[in-house]
Amino acid sequence: MGAPLPMDSRKRILDAYLAREESWGDIAKLFRVGVATVDRLVGRWKRTGTITPMRPGPRPHYRIPDSQLAKVKRLLDSKPDGTTQEIADAYAKQTGVRVSRPTMGRAFMRLGYSPPPSP
Repeated sequence: MGAPLPMDSRKRILDAYLAREESWGDIAKLFRVGVATVDRLVGRWKRTGTITPMRPGPRPHYRIPDSQLAKVKRLLDSKPDGTTQEIADAYAKQTGVRVSRPTMGRAFMRLGYSPPPSP
C-alpha cells in the first residue's frame, strides 16, 4: 500500500465528483489514480463526511505476546523435532492459553525459526 493521497488531490477529486461533470473513470484518468481510489474516497466522504486519510492502526495483536516468546523458544529447544501442533499443545499445557497451529508457526517465525512442515 502506498502513501495516502495528499489532501489537495483528495479535495480536487471530491470537487470533481460533486460537480458531476465527469464519470468516475474520467475523474480517475484526470487525476491519474485508479477508479477504486475514487470509489473509496467518495465512499469515505459519504460514510464519514471527511476525506482525511485514516491513521495507520496499532501493531497487530499477537495471541502469543512478545513476553511469552521465551517460553516458546524453551519448548522448541526441549523438543527440536516436535511438530508445530505438539509445541502448541505443550504451550497450552504450560500457560493455559490454547493457540492454533498457524499462530504457533507465526511465533516460530518471530523467533527467527521456520515452522516445521505440517504432518
